[in-house]
Amino acid sequence: MSISEQYAMDTWRLRSQGQAPPPAPGTHEAKLLRAWWVARKEARRDLGRIRAAERAAERDRERHTAVTEAAPRPLRRRARRA
Repeated sequence: MSISEQYAMDTWRLRSQGQAPPPAPGTHEAKLLRAWWVARKEARRDLGRIRAAERAAERDRERHTAVTEAAPRPLRRRARRA
């Protein structure tokens, strides 16, 4: 039985029971694809924000490490000789 025949039988059965017919085959696919596309776009945007924050944190760590490694050692006072 094809999808069109199944749809026709479902429509006839529901109409005879006084209920609303089901949506035609394939009519909801565009909505599903759009919802998937929007969710994917939002997920990619969020992932980009997370990666940007991670890169910024890594740069801050590198700057902090570079500053502490390049900082001069404190001078020691020489002991006085008598």
